[in-house]
Amino acid sequence: MKDTLSQSARAEEIFQASRNASEPEGIARLRANAFTQYEFLPTPKFERSNLANRSLDAFRLEAPLAPGAWEALADGMIGEDDAHPLIVLVDGHVMKTRGLTADGVIVTDMKSALVKHPELVEKHIGKVVASNENQLIALNTALFRNGAFVYLPRNAALTQPIQLIAVTTQGGYGSFTRNLIIAEEMSQVTFLDAYLTPADLAEDLHVGVTEVVAMQGAVVRVGTIEEFSKDTTGIVLRRANVERNANVQWVLGEIGDGYSVVEFGSRLLGDGSSSTSHAIALGSGRSHMDITSKMVHIGKFSESDTTARGVMQDQANAVYRGVTQIKKGASGANGQQAEKLLMLSPESRADAIPMLLIDENDVKCGHAASVGQINEDQLFYLMSRGLSEATAKRMIVWGFIDPVLAELPLDGVRRAVEMILERKLA
Repeated sequence: MKDTLSQSARAEEIFQASRNASEPEGIARLRANAFTQYEFLPTPKFERSNLANRSLDAFRLEAPLAPGAWEALADGMIGEDDAHPLIVLVDGHVMKTRGLTADGVIVTDMKSALVKHPELVEKHIGKVVASNENQLIALNTALFRNGAFVYLPRNAALTQPIQLIAVTTQGGYGSFTRNLIIAEEMSQVTFLDAYLTPADLAEDLHVGVTEVVAMQGAVVRVGTIEEFSKDTTGIVLRRANVERNANVQWVLGEIGDGYSVVEFGSRLLGDGSSSTSHAIALGSGRSHMDITSKMVHIGKFSESDTTARGVMQDQANAVYRGVTQIKKGASGANGQQAEKLLMLSPESRADAIPMLLIDENDVKCGHAASVGQINEDQLFYLMSRGLSEATAKRMIVWGFIDPVLAELPLDGVRRAVEMILERKLA
């Protein structure tokens, strides 16, 4: 960051900017305090990802005044015949909305929610992901420019998914998104978010946070696509608090060329709570992907199931870490993991690290992990049927990733992702 102001002056600048935007005083103080924490907290350290070599100062306090060209990037994710609720953000500015709902359900961008529904935002923001969790989370809390806010009252059920598309067109300002999903008792919702940048975006820092509150009996499904440029450093944390008999389902597609460190998962607080996570990663060029799926069992008879597929080519590298943690007292818990990573070139690298952290006796846990290259017997069989080597490899890769890809909750987005994957595999 190129500011030369003192830290207290910068915190005051953030406070005043928040108040000038008509945000509630509590949020302005939250932002200012978080920026003070950012100044003192150490840079987070991640195994296998050295952030010291990244430009973590590639941001400014102020957002771009006007967004750049975005249609070519976003249109591929918007189906012509789709009618579901939609929010398109470009450099934090709201560019398009569609079909936002009423009848007690709130679907809006975060900046609008701060003004129109401050009591709901202040009650829940920062309760799932604390601002002082690490330096970059504090930075996101201080500077988040926009995001999605979703609230469902008790028993509300949306049959159509909610889609957020966030495009960054101007590098160097930093991209800070904050999503908050609140599902009251017995409600149901599907949320799909995509983060896109042009391939030639200047060096940029992206820090994203998604908080999910799933109250008793609620069902929340979150699907995410991330396609960052090669000069983007993306640090993302998505986490849910899952109460009694509630269920949260995560689907992650990491398909960019940048440097990404992603953690997503659930804290299974209530008895009978459950959560699943499905991740797919396709690395190309010199991309780096550090993905952690973390399930923390606290409630009795809580269940989690984690599945991941990763394909690395060129000089891409990835580490996938599955963490199942069962706390003392979470008797009857059941946590399962399965991670498979595939390397398509000698220069690519992939590591699968399953971790079971168990502090209770009466539980079930299991994991399976594999890392390797394309099965030569499968390749030989397909080529013996007249397919070229390149076509046979693509078929094997598609068969490898399709079970996870099929979990994406929107047909149009799934087709767009398939087109991106086909281009990268060509």
